[in-house]
Amino acid sequence: MLVAAFIGMAGLLSGQQNTLSLGLGGSRIDRQDLIFSPFVQSGTSASHFDLRWERKGSRFVQFAGIRYSGFSASRFNAFQYTTKPDAAVKTTLPHAFTFVKLEYGLGKTWQSGRFTFSGGGVLENNVQALNYQYGESSFFGYFMAFSLSPRLDITWPAGKNGRLNAEISFPLLSWVARSPYLVNDDEFIKNASSHSGLRTFADLAGDGKLQFPDQLQQLNAGLGYSRQLGARWTAGLHYGFQFVRHTDPLTLLSYQHDLRIQIGRRF
Repeated sequence: MLVAAFIGMAGLLSGQQNTLSLGLGGSRIDRQDLIFSPFVQSGTSASHFDLRWERKGSRFVQFAGIRYSGFSASRFNAFQYTTKPDAAVKTTLPHAFTFVKLEYGLGKTWQSGRFTFSGGGVLENNVQALNYQYGESSFFGYFMAFSLSPRLDITWPAGKNGRLNAEISFPLLSWVARSPYLVNDDEFIKNASSHSGLRTFADLAGDGKLQFPDQLQQLNAGLGYSRQLGARWTAGLHYGFQFVRHTDPLTLLSYQHDLRIQIGRRF
């Protein structure tokens, strides 16, 4: 219903200008999930991808985007160990984290001096698949947050053909699904028994709960610089930050930093 309302309001856009942008770069993750380990798992990755569509009018802006980050993270350096009874020598593997974020938003724009503001709402869908490796054992975990968040965006000129942009959003209402306290409990095994990725995803998400900022604290912020290259193309650099804290059933803390090169084309 919220998506339908946003799309309906998009009809208010006039003098439309569409931009499609692609971002490629690297990320850093520092994550502690007490369901799986008391240690902070850290990693740096060059696998960061961002695709974004934006449509601007004289009064409103509409956007949609998808973001992917893949990490190999660990608390310790890799080491060798010997299994029993076959005495095979093996090497430990790092944990593998896959983060995907989908967002759709609509905001109203207004001008104040050199600054252009955009304030509105965004549907943020944050899905994280977690593969923890512990020698001969491994565990699958997940974290999903489907949130309705207020968002503020500020743009101002920087030089003749450049501009700076800053944005911030935080959820007020979220549907959150997360690995259970026992990691693989009866409900998890039942949800995974279909061996269908889409159905398992739907069943895991369906076990979530409606939550508010007292249980889920999440902050998304960014700062970028872009420069006009001719009439249609832009190029720039963007830094993004995401903080997540969740307390049910045990505390999760996550800090993610992204740095990417952004190329955009207007049409």
